[in-house]
Amino acid sequence: MDTRKLLTATLFGVVIAIIKGPFQPPYADFLIIVEAPILGLSFLLLGRGGATYTEVINGLLQSFVKASFFPFSLIIALLYGVLVDLLGTAFRARGNGKVSSIKMVATLGIASIITGVLAAYSSITLGIIQYDPSLFYVVYIPIIIWGVFSGALGGLISAQLWERNLKARFRSLQPPIS
Repeated sequence: MDTRKLLTATLFGVVIAIIKGPFQPPYADFLIIVEAPILGLSFLLLGRGGATYTEVINGLLQSFVKASFFPFSLIIALLYGVLVDLLGTAFRARGNGKVSSIKMVATLGIASIITGVLAAYSSITLGIIQYDPSLFYVVYIPIIIWGVFSGALGGLISAQLWERNLKARFRSLQPPIS
């Protein structure tokens, strides 16, 4: 792996961890609005595996800050990164030298809904967070809705940032088109 790519993925993971680290679940999940565009950029800049590497760094750092949630926070972070990489590749969000905004919206929107629902269900089922029926419509459902919206918006933001600002600057780091 190119050290520049590894450094970029590490920096992206550190940024996510710094922003989300101080907050406990489920409230940290509202900050996916920051995480989603960074993962989209990780995928676009580094290619397959970029979002996964970024989330491994994020998950490891959050595991240190939130030791009581280890290994759950690492597994969920890893799942999100893998889903972004898999869906971005499957949808061919990046190809022929261009990025499809619609495919990036779909990639991050679907990855966010899958990760959000699995994280919510498993954290409640495993007793990681206490389920309170009075918070169902006030906290849990809004987090999932916000996650889908944030993921889709993150896909749009990352595609636009890449096409308008970053593509020309990072040509040397850009992986071969798949």
